[in-house]
Amino acid sequence: MKGKICVSLLEDEIPQAELVQGWLSDSGYNTYHCTTGKEFIAAMDKRQPDMVVLDWQLPDIEGIDVLKKLRGELCFDGPVIFATGKDSEEDIVYALDAGADDYLVKPLRRSELDARLSALWRRYNNEVKRQFSVGHITINLDTRQASVDGDEVKLTPIEFDLAVCVLSNVGKLLSRDYLLKEVWGVGVELDTRTVDMHISKIRRLLKINPEMGYGIKTVYRHGYRLEVL
Repeated sequence: MKGKICVSLLEDEIPQAELVQGWLSDSGYNTYHCTTGKEFIAAMDKRQPDMVVLDWQLPDIEGIDVLKKLRGELCFDGPVIFATGKDSEEDIVYALDAGADDYLVKPLRRSELDARLSALWRRYNNEVKRQFSVGHITINLDTRQASVDGDEVKLTPIEFDLAVCVLSNVGKLLSRDYLLKEVWGVGVELDTRTVDMHISKIRRLLKINPEMGYGIKTVYRHGYRLEVL
């Protein structure tokens, strides 16, 4: 299970980053690491992880400002843990109020970090709704039905899975290769134009347009992102 979970680590001290990445890899997580806030934000715009571990004190911008950008402009709604040397009560409260889910003070302990990440992942997954709405679209995961303004829309299994994948990731850039693997299955060899055709179809069937307040943006050479208009 953990092999599918990607954790992004923002840490400017290379020895600390290598240590934590080793822990995470040993625990079965996929990881990638950035040393500056700007590098991290640029990476997030191309590939959003499932979970984030943030340092506060960075060489360019503070981790708290990265967190605010994550929760605001980048619409990241996954678990975020601060791992920092700042240990005052005011700092901890400030980070949690700004959108962090947990806060660890350095020096980090391997077992505690692993336990906190596992607990957060379980909590986030337990809170996933079996029915959700985006604009005038309602998706019911139990009955595998989609409706627009209360009227059911007939979708094929592939169209439904693609709609769920796109609509449940507002603000997240989804590459064509990622969509092929998630919707059609790992190892399936299809032309990426297959994705383009199906995206066009769910746009039309679910009436995803500016009038509903959302749009599926085509990101040149990368993929698609559902955006609030």
